[in-house]
Amino acid sequence: MPILDFEKFKDNFSMSIHRPRVFTQPIFIGLLFFGILFVFYKLNQYISPWENYKQAGGNATDFCEMNRFDQLIVQPSNTWSNILFIIVAFIIISIAKNDHKYFERSSINNLVARYPGFSFLLGCSTLYLGLGSFLYHGTLTHFFQKVDQTGMYFVLISAIAYNMFKIFPKIRWKKTLRSSHKFILVCALVLMLAFYLYLWKMPINIVFPILVLSYFGSNYFIYKKLNHSKPVTAFIKASFFTLLLSFSLWILDITSVLCSPTSVFQGHALWHILNAIAIFLMYLYVRSEEYLPEEVATE
Repeated sequence: MPILDFEKFKDNFSMSIHRPRVFTQPIFIGLLFFGILFVFYKLNQYISPWENYKQAGGNATDFCEMNRFDQLIVQPSNTWSNILFIIVAFIIISIAKNDHKYFERSSINNLVARYPGFSFLLGCSTLYLGLGSFLYHGTLTHFFQKVDQTGMYFVLISAIAYNMFKIFPKIRWKKTLRSSHKFILVCALVLMLAFYLYLWKMPINIVFPILVLSYFGSNYFIYKKLNHSKPVTAFIKASFFTLLLSFSLWILDITSVLCSPTSVFQGHALWHILNAIAIFLMYLYVRSEEYLPEEVATE
């Protein structure tokens, strides 16, 4: 990316202290990580270590891709397609680290840049999802199926938590109004723990759509009701329609309407790629805001 273009990008997304390496290093590390894993896979492709583990249930074996239970990775395309989740996670965490190191971030009129805990939460949740989905489709075991499912919840909880902070930016503590960001981050972590321990057993076909609608619904409320400079809405719209497309591909894949079991190109693999893109578009949307209500000025 040319320097002049990156300078313009920084101005538009509250990234004045960042350099191009905030993107290039995570991409390089992600590709290197998967390159090492791929070499290991090719050297051990015909080893099957998962037979003695509890197998995944539900629709685990219903995806179009042929299940290779005699190999190290049971669903290769559905497994390797998670690389983009990992790269997006590394980029968001890299941005969060730079934001956190900036001691004058209290002067930034963008909440996600001013309070990098939300970026860390989203980045780590995306990393958890990417690794969980990678291991789930690679092994088709019950434990990693749970990690994959809760990972989807964690990403949405992270995004909703940030929206709740924008809606309720202050909390009264010892007769003083203070920023609510720490309280909301703790609440999000507690809710994630509850999902991991108990709530993940609820029907995913009900819980997941509720969380998705809660996220986009809260964004609509914030855009219409709160007084702040309008963000680049094209990003949130693109994120929404990317999710719709990915869900359509998921349906076509699981119902075998769009299906070639031995092909490298799989509908569920595209679901992973498009969802990772949707997460990054969602993050660009909140980085494009200029919004700092007076109530959060007290730390």
